[in-house]
Amino acid sequence: MATISALVRKNRKSIGTIPIQIRIIYNRNSCKINIGHRIKSENWDNEKRKVKKSHPNSVRLNNLIQNYISKIDNLILQMESDGKKINFEDIKEKVFGKTNTKNTFTEYANKHLNQLLESKRFSQHGSSVAQVNKIATFYGEDSTFSDVTINSIHKLRGVLKSKYKLSERSIVNHLILLRSLCNKAIRDDLMKSDDYPFGKNGISVKIPQSIKVGLNLDEIALLENIKIEEYTTKWNAKNAFLLSFYFAGARISDVIRIKWTDIVDERLQYIMGKNNKISSVKITKKAKDILNKYEQNKSEKDIYVFPELNKEENMDEKRIYNIIRFTTKKYNNWLKKLAKEVGITKNVTCHIARHSFGNISGDKIPIQMLQKLYRHSDITTTINYQQSFINKDTDDALETVIGGNE
Repeated sequence: MATISALVRKNRKSIGTIPIQIRIIYNRNSCKINIGHRIKSENWDNEKRKVKKSHPNSVRLNNLIQNYISKIDNLILQMESDGKKINFEDIKEKVFGKTNTKNTFTEYANKHLNQLLESKRFSQHGSSVAQVNKIATFYGEDSTFSDVTINSIHKLRGVLKSKYKLSERSIVNHLILLRSLCNKAIRDDLMKSDDYPFGKNGISVKIPQSIKVGLNLDEIALLENIKIEEYTTKWNAKNAFLLSFYFAGARISDVIRIKWTDIVDERLQYIMGKNNKISSVKITKKAKDILNKYEQNKSEKDIYVFPELNKEENMDEKRIYNIIRFTTKKYNNWLKKLAKEVGITKNVTCHIARHSFGNISGDKIPIQMLQKLYRHSDITTTINYQQSFINKDTDDALETVIGGNE
């Protein structure tokens, strides 16, 4: 038996008018449908579940509400009589004459992507697009969140591994996105909490441990000492890598977008692009020598230290992001060639500069200080990041058992 009633959607942030809704409860499942009209909260009688006479159109609105309730009740009775499964989506379509296309997984996921663009989270948007495409292709164009089940996620994991040849970390990234969409869908009444496929009673998403490889001091010295024609892209790539290392493993995207105005009193002061945290790092002699070279070739119009962002004026954030992404790929190609030239066998990329700082700092710097240098909010993040590089205790323990030191 169905329970059908009218209500208004109230919350703490409600300002001005609030929507009138019809709530349907059937077999312990519920659904709320906006009727397309809004009123002020003081015009709603919560006890009688109707619009108060203080509203100028109370009679018409109350008649409309009762008309919807009667139609829904008759439709459910007809479905029960015909032996059909009660489907809230069918009720929405037949009573209100339209379907909510945003209830499909694909439409909802695309809405999420658009929100990332609107909030200027371009990096997250870039990685999420490919993930959404793969997940949406797996579930199908007309799928809804009711199709996202524990069993289907197990099958999705298998498809990502066999068809797309993704690593375990990449697969987990896809599941993290899917979990985020499910959480949002529950808040938007598109998925029932009891059907949530993740968490304690569902799929457990754990980020797998990875081996981080960084350069050692000797390898850093090889890059420092190699002679390259100045003001070439190859030279820029080398300098970007070294500055990332000198600035305590600063992300390459932050290095490329360093402005001359960020250099104050022999310190680099900037806002980190990933989390908008303020960072202030001492400019050591080696870093200063590199910056001096760029300053010697600086024109009056140059805003940024690295030349790629100085080629255009009045760029918006999305354009800056795209240039940085292209520049990073270009620098990575040159770094691979540089590594080969100097005899480094490790896979050298811009991001390896960050790992190199972690590798060389190893057991030398207290973990609390590393947390400050990395700008991590939680020390657990620093411990997890640094564990690949802290080996002294285990090395000493092994030597104690095996011996062999002279």
